[in-house]
Amino acid sequence: MLHSMKQASFFLRAASLLLLATATGAFAASGPAKSTGPALGQLDFPVTGSPECQRLFRQGMLEMHSFQYDQAHASFGAALRADAGCAMAAWGDAMAYTHPVWAERDLAKAKAALARIVPEREDALTLRERAHIAVARALYDATDAKAGLRAWLAAVARMRAEYPDDDEVALQHALALIAVHGYDKTRQREQSEAGALALDVLRRRPDHPGAAHYIIHAFDNPEHAILALPAARTYARIAPAAAHAVHMPSHTFTHLGMWRDVVPSNVRAYASSQAAARALGQPPEKWDWHSYAWLVAAHLELGQPGRARKLVDDARALLATEDSAELRIGYADIAKNYLAQTERWAEAEALVAPLLTPIRGEGTGPGGPLACAEHAPGGSGEERPPFVHFARGAAHSMRAEAALRTGDAAAAEARAKDIAAVTEQMKPWAKTGRMSRQATIAAAYVAEINARAGLLRARTPETEKQALDAIAQSVQLTDPIPISGPAFSLTARERLAEALLAAGKPAEALAEYERVVEARPNRALSLLGAARAARASGDTAKERAHYRALADLWTDADADLPVLAEVRAGAGGERLAAAP
Repeated sequence: MLHSMKQASFFLRAASLLLLATATGAFAASGPAKSTGPALGQLDFPVTGSPECQRLFRQGMLEMHSFQYDQAHASFGAALRADAGCAMAAWGDAMAYTHPVWAERDLAKAKAALARIVPEREDALTLRERAHIAVARALYDATDAKAGLRAWLAAVARMRAEYPDDDEVALQHALALIAVHGYDKTRQREQSEAGALALDVLRRRPDHPGAAHYIIHAFDNPEHAILALPAARTYARIAPAAAHAVHMPSHTFTHLGMWRDVVPSNVRAYASSQAAARALGQPPEKWDWHSYAWLVAAHLELGQPGRARKLVDDARALLATEDSAELRIGYADIAKNYLAQTERWAEAEALVAPLLTPIRGEGTGPGGPLACAEHAPGGSGEERPPFVHFARGAAHSMRAEAALRTGDAAAAEARAKDIAAVTEQMKPWAKTGRMSRQATIAAAYVAEINARAGLLRARTPETEKQALDAIAQSVQLTDPIPISGPAFSLTARERLAEALLAAGKPAEALAEYERVVEARPNRALSLLGAARAARASGDTAKERAHYRALADLWTDADADLPVLAEVRAGAGGERLAAAP
């Protein structure tokens, strides 16, 4: 929701630019853009240097605009080998060591790249090039990553005031706004400003990958995703060789419940990432497991667990031979989603087993060298997320849910202790905002598991209230987290709705399920839960509406899907005696 007239003006500006673009049927270019290849899009970014340096620099910029950072480093490096005095190639190489949307950076390597710019030669550069270099130095002067991003935003905003007609400066400003203020529900003014900047560039340069890309990120939330739909339809066509460009449209599709569009988007993105990794001689851990997990999620939402299971099994087989922290966290997402949507809880132990084994190279200490404190912020090693711990925590969460749903209170309580132990091991990362929040959520989930286990041991008004209160606490903690992608497990609000329905409060359960569907359109589990809650509360109109929405979603569902007959009967207004 917009909170001020000034914020509203930015939103309206973004919307008007979008409508202007779509009214003409295409984004109309104001002039020719220079291209380094049809597979990555086009841009116009003149720099000082030899013709080969300029060509490779543009190649690197196109790759960086689509977050193909490894490829960008290769292109900027080649530009410097072709022309050691190509200062902007060193600038690009430095900028590619910050991954702003992913909150990642390598400060040492970035500074080393900037150091390749010889100060004595800077006088030969244009004023614009020198301004770009000054902005990069502002980004990396701060040792704290968040402070660096804020300094970057302030510096690039000043540069844009000096060069208001420069598309590359405008897009860098948009990206900095997204990096500093994106995915924060209280900063939608800044997100709308970023979207407006990118929309303006795309209107004039219809083949610019950064413009389409940053529009999607700026409006990557349920409220504004519709504004990004034209860019989402365009981006994959602009840069089909970039795996991230092919995947990103599915962010918009997911917010709009367009699961049929999510499938081909991520099939192509995963295949593109495999080709890119092989070209660079990289292992499977560099394949796009993010897109792979979204593909599994789409098949599950479409009622296609058979296709999803094939993908789960393929990932598990690869994990047995190509174990890595990155692959483990991707596999954890798809395994927990599969269990939640199919309710095949008896398979949980077998599915999570690969996540609980020692990882290659793991030492005797907690987490080993691949997830130990030396790699936490401020540690002595290269900073990286504790993916091994994340995956193990997810495994214990799946085991806990399985125990609760199969009636084993003691096993659930044991898994709660396992989750608490893994959370303790991640304490060195808790100084960061995201990890601190995750630790709080994990503690609430441990309390929820124990309360639900208590309810299993004895259902009384007191234990029922304790369980409902504990789940409601999980809802309160997770609700503020911005939605950016599929739900890879049961949401806290879905768990609350389930508990309310089991407690004989169907009207309250219906309201909770409908809140999930409002935030996550075409969320299959919540549509089914809402239909059943409506039936239990005697609301036949809503019962049929929710069954019909799910039947429409499941037009291509697996024929042996257990609840398919119930859904189709309910969509026609019939009732099945055997339905829950």
